Amino acid sequence: MSAELNGKKIAVLVESQYIPEEIQVYQDRFGSYGAEVHIMSDLWNQKSQRFVSEVETPDTIPKILDVTIDFKNVNLDDYAAVIMSANYTSVRLRYFQPPNDNSAKPLPITPDMTRLAPAVRFFARAMRNPKIIKGALCHGLWLLTPMPELLSGRRIICHEVVLADIANAGGIYTPDPANVVVDGDLVTGRSYHEAAALSDRIRDMITGKDRSGNAKPATAGTTVTKNKKHILVVVSGKGYWGEELIGPVEVFDKSGYTAEFMTPDGKRPMALPPSYDPDYVDPALGRPVTSPEVARKVHEMNSLEQNRGELSKRLDNPLNLTVFMPERPYICHPTFCHVLESYYQLRRKAWENLKKYDALLLVGGSGPVMDMVNNQRIHDLILGFYYAGKPIAAECYAIGCLAFAREINSRECIISGRVVTGHCLEYDYKTQWGWLDYGPGYPPYPQEYLLKDAVGPDGKFIGNFGQATSTIVDYPFITGRSTSDGYPVGYALVDVLENNLKRSGW
Repeated sequence: MSAELNGKKIAVLVESQYIPEEIQVYQDRFGSYGAEVHIMSDLWNQKSQRFVSEVETPDTIPKILDVTIDFKNVNLDDYAAVIMSANYTSVRLRYFQPPNDNSAKPLPITPDMTRLAPAVRFFARAMRNPKIIKGALCHGLWLLTPMPELLSGRRIICHEVVLADIANAGGIYTPDPANVVVDGDLVTGRSYHEAAALSDRIRDMITGKDRSGNAKPATAGTTVTKNKKHILVVVSGKGYWGEELIGPVEVFDKSGYTAEFMTPDGKRPMALPPSYDPDYVDPALGRPVTSPEVARKVHEMNSLEQNRGELSKRLDNPLNLTVFMPERPYICHPTFCHVLESYYQLRRKAWENLKKYDALLLVGGSGPVMDMVNNQRIHDLILGFYYAGKPIAAECYAIGCLAFAREINSRECIISGRVVTGHCLEYDYKTQWGWLDYGPGYPPYPQEYLLKDAVGPDGKFIGNFGQATSTIVDYPFITGRSTSDGYPVGYALVDVLENNLKRSGW
């Protein structure tokens, strides 16, 4: 017995139809390394649950496993690794309670409801925490297919029976002679026969001995453009922050991308005056936030002078959001059902027009609070990219748009359970906010509180207070905290499109 994992805890999720030999390997193997192995499941508000093992043949005597730990009651951060056991345990743990309004007619269910299964949400929280090693054998990855964004782009190996499901969720099947594949903080194996090998790889990853399986990180500014991309850039008509537009656009230009601009009313957008003033001192930081070089570029883009350059002319004829996306009718409309049907038809047609775009960028500044954050057309534009699985980048106060982008029937937030950044409380203004329309004053809400509520208990808001920049990728979302994140957001979006980047910054 070694002491390599002394003080470490390993969580193993089980249900009926578990394979006894697999569970025994985890208990013996990790136990020999000094770790605690906690067998857990959904106990359905009971003190314990009794699970029956897989019975492959009629003469097999089933084994019994009594479980007393409910994963809903544990602190996930206490665990060094979380393992989803093999066989059909994952299918059982994907069960969710269908909606019920006590009427005779059952309410409809949708595929998205599987995301609400307690075990799915538990394992998803582990997937979003790179400090926790995740393991899954055989059919175990079925637990993640309700949330394909967590498997998309990850190198995995699994049993051939579930290969199509994993591939449809975006997983990249990677054969290996050892039948075990490591991708960053995720370890997968073909079947329960790989339980010992999986245990040893997890041990080595916890102790820092095994780094060979880590995916190669994307490096900002070093990508090679494979084909030309088309980015839709939405800019507020009430004032944008210069660097948060010029930064990404400059990165797109260098990458050979085409940026097409849109404003809420189709009028030419204007930069906020402090964003092209190199002497402007940010009240919260107590220092200038715009370099002379950036100020010069923003001033050039913002210019309306007769002899202005081509950079400025790029903003002259933006797309008009009010023409592009339909307006949702009021519920009090005398023929609400009829006009709602028409609205949905027009929205689908608008989404068809989004096919030429590879990604969406929502530019920040104080202006978005006035004409974007609570703009239903912006919300529908975001949903069009979201349903198409395309990247959505947002900066500063424009990130608030993501919190309200949701359907009126479910009203579920699309960034629930996600990791995002944004304007943290320490950086909020107490004066000189708004400029073009408000004059001196406060921002209308603390964005940190808005985003913390939006991501919910299974997500995380990271403000990175004290750090010069804060840009986070939790695919398909790329969020940048403030003025200095214009260029990092641009590089991150290029890395997402070119290098299949799924997570960074957290």
